[in-house]
Amino acid sequence: MVEPSAIIHASMNTLLWEAAIMTVCIGCVDLGWGKNDPRDLGIVLLAGALLETIALCFVLANGNALDATIAAAFILALWYLGFAMTLGKTNRLVMVHANMLTGLLFFLFTVWAALNAHVFLAIALGLLVPVLWGGSWAHYTGNAKGAKIAGMAAFTDAFVFTFMAFCGAIGIHLP
Repeated sequence: MVEPSAIIHASMNTLLWEAAIMTVCIGCVDLGWGKNDPRDLGIVLLAGALLETIALCFVLANGNALDATIAAAFILALWYLGFAMTLGKTNRLVMVHANMLTGLLFFLFTVWAALNAHVFLAIALGLLVPVLWGGSWAHYTGNAKGAKIAGMAAFTDAFVFTFMAFCGAIGIHLP
């Protein structure tokens, strides 16, 4: 039988890998690379949300409440953005405010992580703030600069998530 701590570790690594992939996809769309149909991104985000929800179930089953709470905020953003982009007919004002409030939640998680010396977690979560707020700003004002900021932050965050997942996979514990 597998130890519960090994299951938690594998589940969290799965969440980190998927977060890296999702932030690359978000970065590509926000930076406007290629001909991006929002419905295509929506389908990708929904697939990631489903996989991350499955991994989250293992984290929850093993009682890791903090990791589960942080992951749940990211997964919620994937679900609501994925549905909105796939359907294409949503209330943009509601989406903007959902992004802003989720960004605020990640800001608070970032402060907590920084205060508790979780350096890489603070960086990864802190980069999600401009991703969400930049996207909100772009959609609210119609200004592409917000999307560019969100895209650059998403790409940077993808590297941080990838680094964290790789280090976790080879057994290196990051601060």
